[in-house]
Amino acid sequence: MKIYFIYVTFGSLNDAKKLGNKLVKNKLAACTNIIPTIYSTYVWKNKTMMDKECSMIVKTSKAKVKAAIKFIIKKHPYECPAISAFPIEFAHIDFRKWVNEQTNN
Repeated sequence: MKIYFIYVTFGSLNDAKKLGNKLVKNKLAACTNIIPTIYSTYVWKNKTMMDKECSMIVKTSKAKVKAAIKFIIKKHPYECPAISAFPIEFAHIDFRKWVNEQTNN
């Protein structure tokens, strides 16, 4: 009954909302949380960049984490989206059950 949080960034709030909605509708996520404004500094194609982005936390089951990541990669507008998955070691039992129920086919 292990769950995962997937962290991903987006260039626009609209892109994050659309993808989050699709993840939940397709039962690849129990829910998503969007943080509307972050500032990212990174090097891309030999140029240091600083951009305003938003980030999303995708809450999913162990059974759906790989499928969710593949879905995000396929639908994400970035050439190289920053996607990371983290296993959650400790979580409220009812929350874990709920995440697994919501991502069950």
